[in-house]
Amino acid sequence: MSATAAYAKARTGFVLAELPMGRPRELEIQARLFRGDFGFEWTTHCGKKLRILHFGEWNREAGPDFKNARIEFEKRGIEEGDIEVDWDARDWETHGHAVNPSFANTRLHFYVNAGGSASFARSSDHRHIPQARLLVECPPPPADKCSSPAVSLEAARTMIDRAAKFRLETKGAAFSSASRLHGANAALFFGIAAGLGYKNNSIPFLLAAQRTGWKAAQGNDVEALLFGIAGFLEPRSFDEADDITKTYLKPLWDSWWKVRDSFSRCVLPRSIWKFSGLRPPNHPHRRIGALASVARNFQKLQKQIGESKEKGFLRFFEELDHPYWTHHWNLSADPLAKSVALVGADRATDLLLNAYLPMLGPEDAAKILRAARGPQASGILERATVWLLGCESRDFLRTAWDQQGLLQLYRDFGAASSAEALEKIGGV
Repeated sequence: MSATAAYAKARTGFVLAELPMGRPRELEIQARLFRGDFGFEWTTHCGKKLRILHFGEWNREAGPDFKNARIEFEKRGIEEGDIEVDWDARDWETHGHAVNPSFANTRLHFYVNAGGSASFARSSDHRHIPQARLLVECPPPPADKCSSPAVSLEAARTMIDRAAKFRLETKGAAFSSASRLHGANAALFFGIAAGLGYKNNSIPFLLAAQRTGWKAAQGNDVEALLFGIAGFLEPRSFDEADDITKTYLKPLWDSWWKVRDSFSRCVLPRSIWKFSGLRPPNHPHRRIGALASVARNFQKLQKQIGESKEKGFLRFFEELDHPYWTHHWNLSADPLAKSVALVGADRATDLLLNAYLPMLGPEDAAKILRAARGPQASGILERATVWLLGCESRDFLRTAWDQQGLLQLYRDFGAASSAEALEKIGGV
């Protein structure tokens, strides 16, 4: 067994749970499923194999979550229809899908929790609907206090290297899945969207990008769609805005108004967004503006990547501009005295690590990751260092490779001690 495979096996018992505390929202599960995070092949609860050829599109109307999917079933062949995603296997019945004609074209029901009793899904015309379980990772929260005993520097180095390699290969596989489902350009756009949301709003940004769709993201109305689907085009925000902001919002409103009804189900609830505890440059309004600029300038991004690879990627974000958002923190803030970069250097580096490198082969990506200086160390990285070594240290905070390995280790094993993690990983 390879070191990476051994690491993957060691973490399984820590991150998979039947009924985890703080379970993820269904919206998050749906977004990750649509991106391809959970793979393509499943076995139904009846023992039949199936393969997703395409997840179709987000449903804008009443009914299942995804429309016009293509699914290949064992013995039955390829079928086109809808997909519903629920937390519990019994939700098909308890939510009333079985008697709802809007769900009549459903071909597959995904669930996360199997529940305590057998489940059965049928349509309103009494057709059996296959069910398949999603194995969703739910890491337990890290321990409140630093763990003891810690590990040696030599052991820490090996653990970080294995975790960083696992993280890199996992992200590469995720990009390959998204690319296979949606195309390489859409996969990159979705990756950038999630990265702009950072840790607090990654899923809402991914949802806004997915529900806008890659085809529409290349059109003239992309900014209106992104802001409308995000739920940021509200009458009150327009009425209370200053003249500069009204001038900016009016064309967005004019475009959104024409399609608002058809996208009504796609608009994200305000509760999904996190606004508190953010630095002003990271406000979701401003980041959605940045994502719109990425969409409008995507051909330039491709050109610069083609010419200068990772340097071209970073230069693109260094030069990224917006006539409104380089001078505003959010839609209700006063104009800034001077312009501020739309995407700062640390965030551009983070996008390089999480959106660009997964496009590359593992050897090329690892070479860049080892050479790149990591962004400014966050609080979670500092806590991870104390967890691993038992004391504060800068030894593993300098390179992007070490930072990525630390983040993965702490995510996977932070609920245990680093010594227990070492024992699980083994081979050190």
